[in-house]
Amino acid sequence: MLDFLKKPIFLVIIAVALIGGGLWYYFSNRASQQAATEASKASTIANLTNASAATFDDAIKTELATADAQSVIVDKKATLCAVDVDLPQTLANGSGNSIFGYNLSVDKINNWTISISNTSGKFLRALVPKTDYLGTLSAINRSFWKINYVFALQIAEKNGGQDFRNLKTITDVDLTLKNGGPNSWLYWYVTYNAGADVKTVQIDANTGVVITN
Repeated sequence: MLDFLKKPIFLVIIAVALIGGGLWYYFSNRASQQAATEASKASTIANLTNASAATFDDAIKTELATADAQSVIVDKKATLCAVDVDLPQTLANGSGNSIFGYNLSVDKINNWTISISNTSGKFLRALVPKTDYLGTLSAINRSFWKINYVFALQIAEKNGGQDFRNLKTITDVDLTLKNGGPNSWLYWYVTYNAGADVKTVQIDANTGVVITN
């Protein structure tokens, strides 16, 4: 029996068995790792935080064109003074509403607003007292509006927004484009609402630079 164990054929059988076992372990472990990676990818929720911001440009331009067309019906000299995007807790693609606020040359008390569904494209027009919503704002210089709300959200996420959402249960995220301090430039104000807890990230709408107050 011991002589058989010393024969080359037995050693070859052992070597083949060891190599076969090693290969089986390698490919089995690799398959498990790939399955785990795919499962992790599947568990990542696709929403505005990881979407391609540029793909929303056309939809935003269409909404703005709709709002502009509705504003001149009321006042040909109406000027855009704010854009307010209200997103739900899920931050789902195509969710929420975009509200376009206009100053009216013939009305110093009210703002003219057009609220457009980001899902359906349907809109609602309303005169809203400045003291109730948006306040008194100066006209936006659209040439400095280079960052859309999706990009602004993603910048805010990387500057404390995601951490805030992980710590708090938010109810919604509000993004407002308007002129503000410092310098009365055009900014996005990204506000995460979690009841009494609120976090706001201010972003230059022209450069994407986060403003530290």
